[in-house]
Amino acid sequence: MIALNQRYSYQDILQSMQMISEKFPEFTICRIIGQTHDDRHIPMMRIGLGMETLVCTAGLHGKESVNPVLLLRMIEEYCTAYRENGKIGETDVHHMLNQYSICFIPLVNPDGYEIAMHGYEIIQNPLLRRICRRRNINYQDWKYNARGVDINRNFPSKTYIQQQLQEYPASEQETQALIHIFQDYDTIGYLDFHSRGNIIYYYRQTMPYTYNMRCRHLAKHLQRASGYLLGKKEEEFMSSLNGGNSVHFYSESIGKPAITIETVEDNASYPLSTAYQSDAYQRIHALPLILLQQLKS
Repeated sequence: MIALNQRYSYQDILQSMQMISEKFPEFTICRIIGQTHDDRHIPMMRIGLGMETLVCTAGLHGKESVNPVLLLRMIEEYCTAYRENGKIGETDVHHMLNQYSICFIPLVNPDGYEIAMHGYEIIQNPLLRRICRRRNINYQDWKYNARGVDINRNFPSKTYIQQQLQEYPASEQETQALIHIFQDYDTIGYLDFHSRGNIIYYYRQTMPYTYNMRCRHLAKHLQRASGYLLGKKEEEFMSSLNGGNSVHFYSESIGKPAITIETVEDNASYPLSTAYQSDAYQRIHALPLILLQQLKS
C-alpha cells in the first residue's frame, strides 16, 4: 500500500509504479515516455482496456511535491478497485475502465523534483548543475527542470512567451514527452494537478465560448466532489508570463477539455509538508473517475 504523509523520492515513485504494474499486469502498462536532460526516466502508467483515454499529470513543477505521491496512491487504489469489482464513490471502476483508460504521469519533471527534495548536488551533469546554481534560488523553491526552464511555460500555444535564452516552444525533453502522449493516444480529456490554492481552473482565453462552457460544466462536478473553489476567467493569467501551459497546448491542439486542479491551501509554504497529502487525497482521489463519468454522459 502506498502510504500517505511521507516523502517519496523519484526512485521510490519509479519503483512503486513498476511494482504496481507487475501486480496488475492484465489491465495496466507501465512504460517510459521520455528522458530528462539529466537522464532520468519519465514513467507513465496506463490503466484500463478502453481506447478512449483520460490523461492525468502532476509534478510539472519540481517543488510541488504533494501531487506525485497522490497520483501514485490513486494508481494503486484504482487498480485494486478494478480487480475487486469495487466502487470509488459512485463509480463502478471495473466497468468504467473496461470502457476507458487513464494515463497517469505522476512526475513529468523528475530532475526538478529531485532538486527541490535533495539540492543541486543531485544533478549528475556538471554543466546543468552550474546552470541551476546560477539562478540563485533556494533549492527547496526550485520549480524548473535541470536546464532552468519552467516546463509549464514551455508548451507551444498562442500564449507562449520565451522566458529563458536557451528555450523555445517545446525545447525541453519533458515537454516533448508529454506532447507525444497527447498526440499518440485517443484522448478525451486532461487533468493537470498543481499546488497551491485549492482551486479548479477551467477557462481558456484562446478557446471559443462553447468549449469554455463545456469545461465549466465539467469543472462544477469536480468542484462539488472536492470542495475546491472554481477559478474566475480573469485568473487564468495572473501575469503575461503565465502562458504556454500544458493545458493551453492541449486545449488548442486537441480541442478536448483541459482542467487544472490546484491542491493544497494557498498559504502553504515550501517545502510542502507531507501532512497535506491525506486531506488533498480525500478531496481529489475520485476526480478522474468523476470526469470520465461526465464525459461519457
